Amino acid sequence: MLANEQIARAFLREAQSDLNSARALIAAGEYARCIAHAQHTVEKVLKAVLAARGTVITGRHQVSFDFSSSCADAPDAARITQIASRLENLGSRSEYPLFGDPNRPIWIPSERLSQVDAQQALDEATDVFGGLSQYLDTQHGIRL
Repeated sequence: MLANEQIARAFLREAQSDLNSARALIAAGEYARCIAHAQHTVEKVLKAVLAARGTVITGRHQVSFDFSSSCADAPDAARITQIASRLENLGSRSEYPLFGDPNRPIWIPSERLSQVDAQQALDEATDVFGGLSQYLDTQHGIRL
């Protein structure tokens, strides 16, 4: 059986990869995809913290509530939860066109999400990744 520390490090590594992808995507003008990868960054670093603390979550992408419930003592937990929740909502809208309401135009993320939206998501993901990476290192000895 894998140790929680191994799982946490794996999530942290993949969060770093998503953050690198988000940076490349914003530079390429792919704002909706940047937002999706920013959300993935935050999701995976939250999953890393949860795993380090004994809660392994797979199979779902919305983990802000789990983080809020289990990690309220982590540095900036309330702010991180707000960021994660916002990106969970925005991230799901950034990946697929929405067309369920015939009375409304199709939502096309690549046409509707802007550089400003992407930069905010990237800045938030960078901040959360940095803070929680430091937390994982100092509190759990988990680093890349």
